Amino acid sequence: MTDIASSAVVRIDDVIELEVGKVGNGGIFISRHEGKIVFVRGAIDGERVMARVTAINAKWIRADVVEVLVASDQRTVPPCQYAQSCGGCDFQHVRLSHQRDLKRQILVEQLSHLGGVELVGDLPLSQIVVEPMPEETDGLRWRTRMRFQRGSDTSVAMLSARSKSLVDIHDCQIAADDAVAVAQSAKKFVKAREISVVTVNGSSVPQDSTGGPMIDEQVFSRTWHMKASSFWQIHRKAPETFVTIVQEFAQLSIGQSALDLYSGSGLFAAFLAKDVGATGTVVAVESSIDAVRNARRSCSDLAQLELVTSDVSKWLSENSEKSFDVVVLDPPRTGAGDIVCVHVAQMAARAIVYVACEPSALARDTATLVSHGWQLTKLRALDAFPMTSHFESFALFERTDPIQNDPILKPEPSSN
Repeated sequence: MTDIASSAVVRIDDVIELEVGKVGNGGIFISRHEGKIVFVRGAIDGERVMARVTAINAKWIRADVVEVLVASDQRTVPPCQYAQSCGGCDFQHVRLSHQRDLKRQILVEQLSHLGGVELVGDLPLSQIVVEPMPEETDGLRWRTRMRFQRGSDTSVAMLSARSKSLVDIHDCQIAADDAVAVAQSAKKFVKAREISVVTVNGSSVPQDSTGGPMIDEQVFSRTWHMKASSFWQIHRKAPETFVTIVQEFAQLSIGQSALDLYSGSGLFAAFLAKDVGATGTVVAVESSIDAVRNARRSCSDLAQLELVTSDVSKWLSENSEKSFDVVVLDPPRTGAGDIVCVHVAQMAARAIVYVACEPSALARDTATLVSHGWQLTKLRALDAFPMTSHFESFALFERTDPIQNDPILKPEPSSN
């Protein structure tokens, strides 16, 4: 039996009593023990818990809840029997409405602390909400891409939290109904340790060693024909929902121009090209050769769309003299970074639309854009990853002073 730790000396596997504080980025909650910050997994703000120590360094402790002494009224029974051991879902023990409020708190904290944001347009940042995805009722069966481990003879497995240990599973509540069964059957011919499954139109298929098979993803009236291994938004409603928001924020008209950075397979670029029409221009820049190949295959009818295979930072440096009415960017989790943001701030004439899956990256890049003459005027956040701590954000930036910052509109200096 593990002793309950009460002194300043805490060791791995000790069980400590904690008063749980606010949520932190990454699906953990913040507490303190003997002067150290404790990152607690499986808790809810306001609870009192017993937690087992899993990691220690000079400044912090990590711990997992083993017993709830005083429970929050937002605690619920996880819909998945593997929720406590599997590392896939951070928030299954939290009521869905409170999951979204926790994500709101994370977004507000990151944007205020790292981005210096107080207002979104005229709206206080604290009033931002995290919206459910369309047709979302219970937060289950939404995920269209899954990666399983081989597991035992009779099951596939998932990785446990912050560990390489495997948890055998016979179902995954956020995946399609048939995803686990398809992965289990695929073990007969997929020899790799990891088995990937893709769900298209409600049916799941395993990915083979070449990244196939070829699949069709339809978004509104356009179809993308690509390998199953290609990057694609994983929520079943994400592609159409995200495109709609980007178009709403960009407000492009016939004959205008747009730059789409980190454009992937051309999801946003295709619909931006439709918005600007045959007399407009959309340039899409993406470093992945396979992704650009998908875009060429699926968007060949759009003469106004120029697809570029290049590192984004390199392309911006080589084309810094160009200007676009709107710049859209959907960078990786690490964010765009200062160099890219400075170029974007100089090249966009009217608006910048930033799509983010990591709030801390959005916050850092927001600070850079604001310091270069832009203001965050609209912000939407969607719960595109229910039962986890992740969510998607969409930010619209507009020039703080178009007359002073736009060289075309800037008045001539006075001769007096």
